[in-house]
Amino acid sequence: MIRRVLAMVVLVLVTAASVHADDELDTLAAGVERTATTPQAERTAVDRIARALATTPDSLRAERASSRLGWGDLYIAHRIATRSGHPVDKVVGARRSGATWTQIAEEAGVEPVLIAQDVLATWPELKPRPATPAPAASEPPRDKAAERAPVKPRDAAEEVRDKILRGGGMRGR
Repeated sequence: MIRRVLAMVVLVLVTAASVHADDELDTLAAGVERTATTPQAERTAVDRIARALATTPDSLRAERASSRLGWGDLYIAHRIATRSGHPVDKVVGARRSGATWTQIAEEAGVEPVLIAQDVLATWPELKPRPATPAPAASEPPRDKAAERAPVKPRDAAEEVRDKILRGGGMRGR
């Protein structure tokens, strides 16, 4: 009984670690899919994919219909196939069999991070934005106007003009 419980705990931990690693590519594929929600946005996304893969939008549409993958999944399948030298059909078949993108990439001999970089190079708007740190409790609040307008150092001529305008110039000499 204890062995079964221990085996289940180990299985859950291994699965959780694997799911976390797969989240990035799946999240990126879903992000690409979100960029193609309207007909105009879909045309733009397909054109973007076609340029990145050096193919035509019509061939991509036909491939998407036959593979039944989303645009993000189809793009990732092409990137894995290109980087590994395997046919796209083999990569699509692996995905349709239930394998994760990370598993497919690793099996094909491709680092998943390279695929993520490919996606982010084509869709830079999917890059996560760095979180701005909140000011520490001991720091005074920042002056937003001072941050936006950098102070320009004054030169000697500006100082002389300023003195003359304020009446502190060299009159009467």
